[in-house]
Amino acid sequence: MDHRYDAPGERDYPVAEPDLAEEQNAHLTAALRGVRDAGAAPPALRDLARKVLGGRLELKDVLDDPSGYRVLTDGISTMRESWRSMAPQDRQAVRARVEERAAEADGAAGGAGRVR
Repeated sequence: MDHRYDAPGERDYPVAEPDLAEEQNAHLTAALRGVRDAGAAPPALRDLARKVLGGRLELKDVLDDPSGYRVLTDGISTMRESWRSMAPQDRQAVRARVEERAAEADGAAGGAGRVR
């Protein structure tokens, strides 16, 4: 698995939100890893994902903090605009890569890495 950590000693923990089911936590962890590793994601959003995965920040704290909320909404807005500007064949290629990664994660996690 390719982890692109920027800081020496940076860790990657699965998300374990007590209010979520195990499958939801697995899906959230995979999504955060995807954001962290996405070169096209804004740096502030990637950093936020690193902090949550590194156990330095809880998800509830991200949503309660105005700067965390701003990073999330700005990041999502930027990614939405990038998606809308892509050619249909490029979107399909992205979908295929996501499905391929999900299938790999599903196989590695014994079926727990994906929620349908």
